[in-house]
Amino acid sequence: MPRAQSGQAHGDEQQTFDNYSEELDGMYGDNVDFDISLSNRNISRGNPTNDQDGIGPKSSKKRLQRLTFQQNQILQGQFSICAHPDEYRRRELSEITGLTEQQVKFWFQNKITQVKSLNEKEENYRLKVENVMLSNENKKLKEAQRNMFCPTCDPLPQNQLSPDMQRLKEQNNWLKLEISRLQAETLQNSRQSFQLDSSAENVVTRQNDIQMIAELTHNAMDEFIILSNSHGPLWLPVPGGSFEILNKMAYATKFGGKNSADIIGFKTEATRADVVVMMGAKNIMDYLMDSECYASLCPGILSSAKTIKAYKWPTNVGYDGAMHLMTIETVFPSPLVPSRKCTFVRTCRELQNGTTLIVDVSLDSSDGTFFKCRKMPSGVLIQPLDRNSCKIIVIEHVLVDDTGVQELYQPCLSGLMFGARRWVTSIARQCLRLRDTFHVITRNALRANSKGRKSLMKLADGLLVSYSNSIAAIPEDAWTIVCGAGTEQDIKIAHRRNHDCPNTVVVSVSASFQLPISLRATFDLLRNNTLRAEWDVLVKGGVVREEVYVSGSIEADDTVSILHVKVPNTSSFKIRETIMILQNSCYDVSGSFIVYSPIDTQLMNKILCPEDMAESKVSLYPTGFSLLPVSESAEGGIALGEDGETLVTVGFQILLKLARGNGLYPKSVAATIALMSGNIATIKKSLINSQSHVECTRGKRRHNDSGRT
Repeated sequence: MPRAQSGQAHGDEQQTFDNYSEELDGMYGDNVDFDISLSNRNISRGNPTNDQDGIGPKSSKKRLQRLTFQQNQILQGQFSICAHPDEYRRRELSEITGLTEQQVKFWFQNKITQVKSLNEKEENYRLKVENVMLSNENKKLKEAQRNMFCPTCDPLPQNQLSPDMQRLKEQNNWLKLEISRLQAETLQNSRQSFQLDSSAENVVTRQNDIQMIAELTHNAMDEFIILSNSHGPLWLPVPGGSFEILNKMAYATKFGGKNSADIIGFKTEATRADVVVMMGAKNIMDYLMDSECYASLCPGILSSAKTIKAYKWPTNVGYDGAMHLMTIETVFPSPLVPSRKCTFVRTCRELQNGTTLIVDVSLDSSDGTFFKCRKMPSGVLIQPLDRNSCKIIVIEHVLVDDTGVQELYQPCLSGLMFGARRWVTSIARQCLRLRDTFHVITRNALRANSKGRKSLMKLADGLLVSYSNSIAAIPEDAWTIVCGAGTEQDIKIAHRRNHDCPNTVVVSVSASFQLPISLRATFDLLRNNTLRAEWDVLVKGGVVREEVYVSGSIEADDTVSILHVKVPNTSSFKIRETIMILQNSCYDVSGSFIVYSPIDTQLMNKILCPEDMAESKVSLYPTGFSLLPVSESAEGGIALGEDGETLVTVGFQILLKLARGNGLYPKSVAATIALMSGNIATIKKSLINSQSHVECTRGKRRHNDSGRT
């Protein structure tokens, strides 16, 4: 529901985080500071002055000694560097903390045991989720195997057609009917002007007609249930894409040609994808039904989400029967792809088997702004698996005016940039990162505690949001476009006011280009820290090392990390640290990204410390890449993203001084364009040469292997 005040919204969002933290703590146990538990005999032996009477221990009961804040911080810091200190180091820690050597030794033993236990529970839980995913995949394969038909092994009677022939015959008949219908519509449209919907004259009446809206959402629910449970010809799988595209002909046969036909000037995009997420169904519903929290679950996709009006909202616990009007704006980080604004009614229904449906469907509008993107029955189906995991199925079905998409992105697969695969990937990524936020996952050189990881996670999400919004120049009233369309030959420059310093502006520079390398190879090469010194101006020929691994998925394609950059000192041959880089990266065929920003070392230490700190005061100016595969360039049968070419968008933000008035100095604009052009040329040269070297090495290995054979 819409919030009366932003503070209340932030409090509710924080409450959601706290509830989820308590839910995870119930599964994994509390992650609290250790108490030192020693018998009086051991303490007396370590410190004889404790026995003031000289009589010896009076009781065999164990005594708990709670550590102070300073003692705990010293031991935690040493543990992050070395979990097994030697006797000399334990003696030093004993003198610094005021504890006995035995107490220090027992603290490290208990800490190692706790971390080991947490790691085992975390790994067991992830394996359990993988097992559920594999079981679902196994069921699909068994069902496909039952439906397989071989004419040689299982000949059919002469009067019975094979399933493939029957499907082709039905499609042929439908095409004949479609041709006849289109001819009739063309003749009718030539006689009268086209009107999208005659009922759009009174949008206020339509939005206030509760009975009409309830009937509309009920029909949308029925259609959504059929689409989500269908495994037949309604959906066509994408090889290696882990999502499906709607079969328009089968859809028209099932629901009628009126709903499936593309409106003149509009394009139909419909995709379906599913994933198992590591979060409870109740928490997923909290995020999806609250517009304030909705954007935080999908950073980089949702630029804004707002509840306009609540039609129904249950007073009891839960969202069954809730229905409200929402407006969202979705973005894809490229200057050549315009954002999409859409207004729709979102309703929730809980079924008897525990499954929850959250369905969206657009209303009619008279001003035309919402007609550029209309939602057909779309939404999310949530199936709880256990207390802390569930399976979600997302269907994204829209009618959209894509005339603003530049021709460079036209060959991309329909529904890839704004489709269901991108939504489920973002939801699964955020759910996994929330888990890592609340629980310790031991990694090399990890120095961030739970509160520090939470702050870093918010900064990483903020980097992605700032990068995506600046590339798309959103919100429109905040950004002023100076020049350029966003191609390699016509670089786009936009700026907005810098509220921290009134005499400066934040300048966003972006451009998109095509690279003759597959998406998988491009992402791996950009993530390669050894190769980074060749193209990254922040590194300047130095050495990059991944120092802190904050969060990551089971694979290594989704990470939030802190990089240390060391460059040679000009005055001597010694190596010294200069900067730290916070990086947020994720690989997916629906849109991969690598976003990073330099951050001051002292500021990073403040973020990692347990003291409260307002993340909103941290100003970071991101640099990054967004990647998308060109589907038409890939060969048939090869998984999407493993072959073909890649569309690359590179962008960065810098601070520049304002000229007289509200503009930029022409010299600054020219220098910025030259800097971006030089970076693009360097990146293309470095990646293409590196990819050629990799392919040459693979070719030599194959040749040697064949020679041995």
